[in-house]
Amino acid sequence: ATGVILSIIFLFIQYGIAGTLARKNPFKALWNMFPAYLTGFSICSSSAVIPVTHRCTLQNGVSEEIAGFVIPLCANVHMCGSTIKLAVTTVAVCFMSGLDISFAMYANFLLLQAIAAVAAPGVMGGVLMASVGLLESVLGFTPEQAGLVMTIYLALDGYGPACNVTGDGAIALVIDRYFGRKK
Repeated sequence: ATGVILSIIFLFIQYGIAGTLARKNPFKALWNMFPAYLTGFSICSSSAVIPVTHRCTLQNGVSEEIAGFVIPLCANVHMCGSTIKLAVTTVAVCFMSGLDISFAMYANFLLLQAIAAVAAPGVMGGVLMASVGLLESVLGFTPEQAGLVMTIYLALDGYGPACNVTGDGAIALVIDRYFGRKK
């Protein structure tokens, strides 16, 4: 539940900033993205939701050119929800295993994981697979602990891609505001 709450808070912050910068109502813009959120939640893949995200982004008034560029790009590099989910899952496994990990070590893991998430494809479990090596090399997880992270992550996979694709719409709003053709 913590990961879901954090991802929803992240979306409200992201749309608050995007709405302010794009001069749009952030609540209406977020509501327009709800079909993309539900589709991302059910399909568990950011890339598979591109058509729905694109349509929702157009409903927010983003130009076709910007939406057509930003949405497919972000579906493969903007993995904020998956990163939130992995961070929460990792903390849960540390807590369950009794691992005492320092703040500096965990911050190092999160920074490296953020880089790995950008490189991860927008497929189910892509961020996880890109980060498994970091669990063992940076945090010192055993293969069993890494397997537990993988199990929990994949069992709860829906809210990560849902946050990813919904956030893509906020990025498109900002890009359209500054680089879109003025009407």
